[in-house]
Amino acid sequence: MRAFYPMMIIAGFVQLLIPSTIHLIMGDFHLGEGVAGLLPLVFFAGIIISALLVTRLLENFSVKALVVSGALLVSASLVAASVTPWFALFVFFYFFAGLGNGSLIILPGMYATSTCGDETPRVQSMLFGFLSCGYIVGPFVPGIIENLEISWRWAVAVPGLLVIPFVIPVVIARLKRLTEVERISFKFIKEIVSFDRRFFVGLVIALIFAAGAALGLITWLVTFLEQERGMTRGTAHLVLAGLGVALLVGRLTCAHLARRFSAYKILLLLTPLAAVLTFLAPLPDSTTANVALFLLSALVYAGTYPLLLSAAKVYPKSQSSGAYTLLFIAMSVGGLAMTYCIGQIFQHLGAVVGMSSAAAMFIIVLAFLLALRREIPLSEHAHQKAFPV
Repeated sequence: MRAFYPMMIIAGFVQLLIPSTIHLIMGDFHLGEGVAGLLPLVFFAGIIISALLVTRLLENFSVKALVVSGALLVSASLVAASVTPWFALFVFFYFFAGLGNGSLIILPGMYATSTCGDETPRVQSMLFGFLSCGYIVGPFVPGIIENLEISWRWAVAVPGLLVIPFVIPVVIARLKRLTEVERISFKFIKEIVSFDRRFFVGLVIALIFAAGAALGLITWLVTFLEQERGMTRGTAHLVLAGLGVALLVGRLTCAHLARRFSAYKILLLLTPLAAVLTFLAPLPDSTTANVALFLLSALVYAGTYPLLLSAAKVYPKSQSSGAYTLLFIAMSVGGLAMTYCIGQIFQHLGAVVGMSSAAAMFIIVLAFLLALRREIPLSEHAHQKAFPV
């Protein structure tokens, strides 16, 4: 699993490109928040399609081959996007960047689900912890570029150039071939749902809103701080990097807690705290108070959707990777839909209301967690109900 960690850093860098540069892109192409919200939408659409394709591709290709292909696609797409003069073409290339980056994020999680057994919650938190390292490193490049008044296009090109060396550890690693991965189909989805309909539906909805709230806050943070609070050029990127530190610390803490407590109990503690803190974070007129509350809220909500994703290990080994893929798709749908919704609220009802609206999403997550009334992952559930053959 350690071979995947450097690659997760660069995948986090790529995932934070739009949050780091969206205000610059809006200025260059003369866009409002509503239209600019198309960028995270198409990026996550690419991730969703990547997740749908990956189980089919694993029938004929190894994890290593798919990871390398994804890295090459990310590299080519970002370099092409960095030189295009038209927003429509930028959106087109950014879709393919999402397609490639999706494979870089989802394949390590599938590999962990298939090979790590009871260690899956800890390993998932570690993987997303290294993804958060990319959130730390990523904002520095756009921040430096903005401070030096160099074209924002370099901020898009740089991670495209860096992705290849970061994937080398995967190339030289000895990875097991995943042979028991069922392809995503209507029959497979029906089997997963029939295992426990209430559990699966509740988990999917919780993931949509948990991931959507977290990714929406990350996406619009720099825009909020610069436009609403008048933060100086490049300084907001340091706050975004600080957010990455908070996410890293939060996820590593969850990885440690997962050794002693069930994911469900951890989530019941984190989710209401996340709702309160994300509601309060944009309210004060003080920029210092805003930043402190945003960082504290990130520390709390950091572990929400990685822990929810770890529930895939409840399913039989032959189905766990496919179940993880479905849950990852739910997470990506949340990133696509909720980030766009926050952008619309941001534009039409104001920046403060837009950022605070994430609190309502965490309340919805809490409601569905309480409705499940079972531990996640369900260690006892496996004994109460036979696995499908």
